[in-house]
Amino acid sequence: MACCKDEAHNHDDPERGREFSLYTRIDMNTLTCLNESEEGQGSVVFKPWEERQDKTKFVDSDADEELMFNFSFTGSVKLKGIIVVGGGGETSPSHLKVLVEGRRV
Repeated sequence: MACCKDEAHNHDDPERGREFSLYTRIDMNTLTCLNESEEGQGSVVFKPWEERQDKTKFVDSDADEELMFNFSFTGSVKLKGIIVVGGGGETSPSHLKVLVEGRRV
């Protein structure tokens, strides 16, 4: 049984993420990254859907191996998922915490 009246679409299509990307809703003027090894490096990891596989843009943490991103959205959003792409091995994140409702660090 189809989930929708329109049976011509596919919910498993990997390109469906394009229509739900929050990249355009991130207020880049509010974005800060704590513990980045190079200042400004944290902002380059938030990319448009078309550039999501570009591994030339990344952020490294400084000595304590923890990154903290802080940013606002330009309007109300409903967060349904987060995609985190790591470099593999010990360069990939092992934990992710999300704080909501305007709490600033």
